[in-house]
Amino acid sequence: MTPLIVKQIFLIAYLTGILWLRRNPISMIFSAISPFSLLFVLFVVSNGQYVQFAVAGSLVMALVGYGLALGQSFYKTEYKIQDVFVASPVSPLTYMTGLALSELLFGLPALTVLAFLAAYFGTSITNIPLLISTILLIWGSMSAMGFFLSSHMLHMRNATQLISFVNVILAVIPPVFYSIGRLPLELQYLAYAVPTTHASLIFQYTMGLHTPKEWSITLGLVVQIAYLIGFVTLAKTRALWRES
Repeated sequence: MTPLIVKQIFLIAYLTGILWLRRNPISMIFSAISPFSLLFVLFVVSNGQYVQFAVAGSLVMALVGYGLALGQSFYKTEYKIQDVFVASPVSPLTYMTGLALSELLFGLPALTVLAFLAAYFGTSITNIPLLISTILLIWGSMSAMGFFLSSHMLHMRNATQLISFVNVILAVIPPVFYSIGRLPLELQYLAYAVPTTHASLIFQYTMGLHTPKEWSITLGLVVQIAYLIGFVTLAKTRALWRES
């Protein structure tokens, strides 16, 4: 990655993230409502018994939400900012990375708190690199997925509906907030095909919770890396960057 590309990424993040936050800093609070609301509900309902599951699930949900936020496509369909970068010497991946970084800025306070809680409940400080790498993998793959989907959305309404649906599919239905052992065996194998399942299992592992014998950290990382590579490739080769 050349210094010019790095400069372009930070410029895009500044224009779409920092400038917005300077005018509307309270948006950070609204972006944290969903993961923290579920964390609060699960903590109260279980009297703190499932707080580790709640932390793991809330962290995954936050990462999915901030990543898929690229799929809202308002920079493309409403503000027409994407047209400016299309006409400039900026590649789709550079633009996508800048947007992903700006969304990370929106969620930085919430992600910091959730990551701290995951580390606090962790069983060993040696698991910190595993925690951080999983956070980066899910953030990267979800951002690439959101950007790819947004490039095919012509209207803001369609984008919002699709992203909300994908969010539920990835962050609510799979065993993210609950143990995978609660699923029938057939559905467990299906859940292993979803990257957020592995992210939650890794977070659960770092916090000392029981994980299935047939699952391993290696498997979890491999699946997440495969999704990251796959969606980055799609974003690079199949995203509709320029209007025909």
